[in-house]
Amino acid sequence: MTIQELGSIGEFVSSIAVLVTLIYLALQIRQNRQATVASTMQTNRIQFQNIALANRDSMIAPIIVKADKGEPLTEEEEYRISNHINLQWNLIFSEFVQQQIGYTEGWTPSDRLALARLFHRYDGRAAHWWEETGRQIYPEEFVKYVESKRASE
Repeated sequence: MTIQELGSIGEFVSSIAVLVTLIYLALQIRQNRQATVASTMQTNRIQFQNIALANRDSMIAPIIVKADKGEPLTEEEEYRISNHINLQWNLIFSEFVQQQIGYTEGWTPSDRLALARLFHRYDGRAAHWWEETGRQIYPEEFVKYVESKRASE
């Protein structure tokens, strides 16, 4: 066997090794994406649970009830409910971004219902926050999405 033949065999073996490595890397990337999606979904559920718990918290629950009834709030209560509303908008935005990058399959009717409810909660404070702050701080694509859902209410 000549040096040239040995070199050809070496090139063939190395090309097979490169192909095997690429297949392995593709499988690893797929597994990593699946793990990332699962982690993202778990984080979203935890965030929803945190909001649900916050709604029952003795510090915010009475404020929510007062706001929903249209009763006047103290300055401290306004601050607390404003933070609560901000948390809800951030969660909706997080879900939107994850859906855009393909980490979730899309919003379900219950998600759109949650968005619609948010606009009507807290004696209009959430809608007011959206108009005064949200529309300015969130990206245009999210603003268009929210406005389209708002128009279809």
